[in-house]
Amino acid sequence: MVDGIGLLDHSGADPMRLFFDLLKHESPTYDFHGHHVRKPDDAAQIAELIAADLGWSETSEWVGSQVVVRDTAGKMLFAVPIVGAA
Repeated sequence: MVDGIGLLDHSGADPMRLFFDLLKHESPTYDFHGHHVRKPDDAAQIAELIAADLGWSETSEWVGSQVVVRDTAGKMLFAVPIVGAA
């Protein structure tokens, strides 16, 4: 379970648009397009998959960074750390 996922209070049928930014040592790479998700758990799964993919890449340049999920107002909802392969 992702810490902070409870901050997403979405019970509507319409999808919500969220942005999945990468924060590497205080230098962000912004997701300017965003992704539509129907429920908070979907957002957590997307963020975890991005983090896992970058953590398992051939280079370790993203290890120690975070996938930061924010709403359309720019408010950070939660972050998922990018860890390297064990």
